Amino acid sequence: MPVIISSIVYFNPLGFYYIDLEELTRVFPHIERGKELRCYVVELRNETGKLVRRFKPFRELVLETAEYLSTSLNKWLPCIRIPEDMATQINIGNLYRITMVVTAYDGKPFSPFELKPIGYDADRVLEYFSRIEATLLSLSLEQPVLNKAVSYLWDAHARLEEDDVEGARASVRNSLSTIRDEFLPKIEVIEEAKDFRRKLESLVKHLADFTHYGGSQSGPAPRTTIEAVILMTIELVRYLAKMLEDRTISLKTSKG
Repeated sequence: MPVIISSIVYFNPLGFYYIDLEELTRVFPHIERGKELRCYVVELRNETGKLVRRFKPFRELVLETAEYLSTSLNKWLPCIRIPEDMATQINIGNLYRITMVVTAYDGKPFSPFELKPIGYDADRVLEYFSRIEATLLSLSLEQPVLNKAVSYLWDAHARLEEDDVEGARASVRNSLSTIRDEFLPKIEVIEEAKDFRRKLESLVKHLADFTHYGGSQSGPAPRTTIEAVILMTIELVRYLAKMLEDRTISLKTSKG
């Protein structure tokens, strides 16, 4: 299962940052030292809890499990290391709180049927993901364009929960723009379905139009409409992800 981790990042004087994995290994005791975890960073908050960054797309990291010496408990505890150069790239500081979705351990994916929250504040994050669901995350995270679209949707849903309707509106429009500009042009379909892309483009356009009352001069749509567009866009991404998984459609590969 994809696991949501919300944990404090600590700095070790030996030159790396680390995240305590004691709660994760309590739930999954088979996790061993020296193995890799594939993670997607969702958001980063500073030591006071202020949002530093929501990652769009979610930032993929492959991190190694290790151990650190707990001076208070006088014993070694499991952790994952974040090298200092990697921490600098994503702006991690000491005592920052990082939220990640862990999708694989030692090269093997977690079961895709539920989201498991681990750590303080992870339940709050799970509430934001509740509409998106584990199956959609599992299908989309490793497809770069859908990863980007889903990360905008997560941001839109989170902003709506924070009563930032205008911010939610901007993020769901960005999600739709990502699908329109970066996903649809790459779709390859059989000749009999040659109108498929055109119909999808029309659907995306109409969803974007819903974020206005009745046109660009009429002002932004109300909260209830934005919420509906977010949910419909989630279903659209789910549909596209499933079609890729089932090989109903494919994407052109980049050249050069």
